[in-house]
Amino acid sequence: MKNTTISICNEVIQAGEKANLALKLPDLYSCAPLYMPIKIIHGKNAGPCLLVFSTINGGELNGLEIVNRLVKNIEAKDICGTLIAVPVLNVYGLTHYPKELPSGNKLNDCFPGELDGNYGERIAHTFTHELIKKADYCIELQTGALNHNILPQVYCNFNNLMSKELAKNFQAPVITNVKITGNKLRQTTENLNIPLIVYQAGEAMRFDENAINLGVEGTQNIMRHIDMLPKAPVIDFNPVFSEDEDWITAHTGGVLHANVELGQVIAKGDKVGTISDPFSSDLEENIKATQDGIVVGINTTPFIHEGLSIFKIASFIDYDKAETAIESWEEHQENN
Repeated sequence: MKNTTISICNEVIQAGEKANLALKLPDLYSCAPLYMPIKIIHGKNAGPCLLVFSTINGGELNGLEIVNRLVKNIEAKDICGTLIAVPVLNVYGLTHYPKELPSGNKLNDCFPGELDGNYGERIAHTFTHELIKKADYCIELQTGALNHNILPQVYCNFNNLMSKELAKNFQAPVITNVKITGNKLRQTTENLNIPLIVYQAGEAMRFDENAINLGVEGTQNIMRHIDMLPKAPVIDFNPVFSEDEDWITAHTGGVLHANVELGQVIAKGDKVGTISDPFSSDLEENIKATQDGIVVGINTTPFIHEGLSIFKIASFIDYDKAETAIESWEEHQENN
């Protein structure tokens, strides 16, 4: 069936057209207007609408690159349906990083937004009504925080079976359950009955080529799964499901020496690192794992202050199955 036209931000996109739009954002005091870039690939044939977006916090450079490479590699003749891609949702956050909004709060907390609200709420309102409500599926691209390197993984609500199925097809090594409460963006998509998954990998303000490649391939895999691209999804391994993740925090300040790597399987009580006094080699504190699991996050900064998060550990019901899944994924990465 032939695709119909689609209207986004008062622009009409024809079937078979690839377009770049610039959505005007709320005015700042500086008389220097900001615009949100929106890339549209509107296939000739009818199909679902997928919304892919990044940089909601301002520092997710991996996600920005994933979106741009994805759009560059796909033409309108290649897909059924519509791909809406937003490389930078929070333009203010990118240009003023690490400050995310003029008010100092997080854009994620502003959803679903208000037409006459504050700066963040106005952006969220426009994004919800102009883009999210047009989508059948959503993929958000994230990274870890600054100096927090994250193993590639997908977050979704396990109670949403469609989201869980999308997450499996993304082919990241770990899929982690998330709660709807406390995340207003996720609550918004759930209320609209739009499946949402979040791909997170790498760290803020850094490019990670492996994380970028996996993000591009994972998004294309989902497009195959929902019949936007031809052929079946590429399934090279079975990801492992995690019910919970916890950060280990530093009990003292000093120089961090990590003894583990991302993806490493550890047991409760294992020594995962040390924190030493930078002025005395005699003072050193061992950091031990608080649970069985897999290392999915590491603080990469050498200087640690007391109370800072340093290692993120994902826990699993079936420990042996998790170890096998990670080994399978690592082998696949090495082969590629």
